[in-house]
Parts: sequence; structure tokens; C-alpha cells
Amino acid sequence: MGRVPAAVGSALTDPPHLRWRDPLAPGPRRILTRAHELVAYGWCQGAEARDAGGDATNPWSPLAVHWSLLGALVAAVDLPRDPPPASLGPLRRALAALAEVIDEPSLARWNDVPDRSQNDVLGILDAAGLVCAGWERS
Repeated sequence: MGRVPAAVGSALTDPPHLRWRDPLAPGPRRILTRAHELVAYGWCQGAEARDAGGDATNPWSPLAVHWSLLGALVAAVDLPRDPPPASLGPLRRALAALAEVIDEPSLARWNDVPDRSQNDVLGILDAAGLVCAGWERS
């Protein structure tokens, strides 16, 4: 089993993905913000998501309370089972922003580096959000 550090947001009652009620699909910055909320609530390595007992689960599962970087992005997008190609555009932009700030092509490998921390992941999500903001201004 991978590391499951204590959650920064453990005082919250429900994981963020159970509280989102956006009427529209999220754009790239919102995807990154949602992913940040999830990782701030709880972060893990060695799986896309883990439940309260530390067992691997699906990132979108209501049992998930810890997410890897990749798992947080998957949960943040909230796509239907077979999404139309056009709905993947915001995710592509969010991933492109992450590619601007992470040299590793595999988000899972980057997340699972042994000395990686929850704060490292939060910082990368913040930096990618700034990249998106810069694109919106230009």
C-alpha cells in the first residue's frame, strides 16, 4: 500500500467532490481548482484514490477521501461514461497547463516519487492554474 498522509482538510465533514453542484461542465481552471480542493482534503500515493481505510478505490467513488494528482483530475472533471470528444477540451487544457510546470510525462509517476509531498502537489496545481490564467489573458 502507498503512503496516505494525514489530510490537511480533515476537519471538513464531506470530501469536496460530494459537495460540487456546478450546473455546467468545469473549464480548465475549475478542473485544476477542484483537483486542488481534493488534494488539500487528502492526498495519497500508489493509487488514484484511497478510502478512509487506505484501500484503493475509484477517484469518483463517494468513499474516496485521498487522491493522487491524476486521481484528483479524474474526479474533478466529472465526465459522463462515454463523453463526447468536445467535452474533453477543458481537460486537455488543464493537462497542457500541468505539462508546462511538470517535466515528467506521467502524472502518476510524478505523484508517486517517494519524497513527494502533499504540498508539492498543491503547489503544482496552483502553478498550473496560473498558466491557465495567463492563457485567458492573452
